[in-house]
Amino acid sequence: MTDGVVQLLRQVRLLHPWMGAACLAVVAAVAAAVWVTRTRHLPWRRQLAAPLAGAGTGATCWLVVDCLWRPFADGVGGTVWLWVALTATVVVQVLLGGDAAADRARVRERKRRMVRAAGSGVSITATVAAACLAVNAFFAAYPSAAAVLGMGVATTPLASLPAAATLPRHPERGQGALEDTWQAPAAMPQTGAVVTATIPAGDQSGTDGFTPRDAYIYLPPAYLTPQRPALPVLVLLTGQPGSPSDWFELGGLKDSLDAYAAAHAGLAPVVVVADLLGSPYRNPLCADTVRGGKVATYLERDVPAWIRAHLQVDDDAAHWAIGGLSNGGTCALQAVTRSPQVYPTFLAMSAEEHPTLGSEQRTIDVGFDGDRAAYAANDPLSLLAAAPAGSYAGVAGVLSVGTGDDRYAQVVPTVADAAMRAGMSVTEREYPGGHTWAVWSAALRDQLDWLGQRLALTA
Repeated sequence: MTDGVVQLLRQVRLLHPWMGAACLAVVAAVAAAVWVTRTRHLPWRRQLAAPLAGAGTGATCWLVVDCLWRPFADGVGGTVWLWVALTATVVVQVLLGGDAAADRARVRERKRRMVRAAGSGVSITATVAAACLAVNAFFAAYPSAAAVLGMGVATTPLASLPAAATLPRHPERGQGALEDTWQAPAAMPQTGAVVTATIPAGDQSGTDGFTPRDAYIYLPPAYLTPQRPALPVLVLLTGQPGSPSDWFELGGLKDSLDAYAAAHAGLAPVVVVADLLGSPYRNPLCADTVRGGKVATYLERDVPAWIRAHLQVDDDAAHWAIGGLSNGGTCALQAVTRSPQVYPTFLAMSAEEHPTLGSEQRTIDVGFDGDRAAYAANDPLSLLAAAPAGSYAGVAGVLSVGTGDDRYAQVVPTVADAAMRAGMSVTEREYPGGHTWAVWSAALRDQLDWLGQRLALTA
């Protein structure tokens, strides 16, 4: 696809405050039009079949997905099933048609049949499109048509970017803030680059195995110069369902980091968005388990080792951080409580109170093969409560949540209290919104200044 078309698609914005109401109005208009032209002459029992079928479809999908299959701990959400029900209602309306004899009389001519078929297609298409746009707006997910098609951010494989090639001399840093000693070269790029790379999982013996998807990596402008400084590292995680690309396609990560780098002479953390799931429909609980594979080992050993071997960054773990949202925020807490020597700094956004598959007992039974001790060894609150004095000295982080995120807002004070009792330094922050990308993208932008000071990038 040409650059011009991609740029045009990026201009088609899908997130507006009025989007949900507009979509509901469209569906109401379509349903009314179908009723007037197709079903108003039907017996009332036949007309009633449409809303009943819609409600039944929505309820069935909820039962199968959220209650039986349960691929997501929090469920898909009532808003999604409501729109499934509305869409099914209109589709059934279209399929019901009118009185059979009258229908045959009206559609005897070929042109009339074509017009009727086109009207049916338009009605169903408009309803499905409105439902998708409304659900997208509710979750504040895809910001543009380009993001829907996976074209929101240009990427290239790490090995194919000449400016990211390994330099003969590993970068070094002096004492104090990096910004105080860094001089940006005249030829430094104005913006950073987004690259992809495969970070393989190590030994998965004794488990069902964990195969991570490719990581997405942000390299700031300063990294893309021959005078490459020793930059700090942020390992970032997404939620579930999700993929590493979401932080760029949905969270506007590159724009946020480019803006930060522009204000700091091209300096910003190297951000590695690693995979913690293996699939949008898996939740390996950020732990080493038979069912999910060795995800904890991957994030706390394999990923740091790969970064140090393939990226020229600051080797000092004091200048490394881990962060994430929702399921990924919980995973960030798990990683820092299990391995504070690897990640002594964290950003936990809209995190869960515990790793979960829906309930504590189900999590223990399904996720940890009934081993409650294994569950406790991967539960941040349990680890914080049982830690010997001094275990988390020097560890600091930010716990954040949306003001409208009722389910997760109560987690922040609980985790903050447990963390501070264990010796961590914790800051709590709130942002307008719910459990959506609108909150998480704003949270990251806001927390970059704190993170830069914490990682000794700025004074």
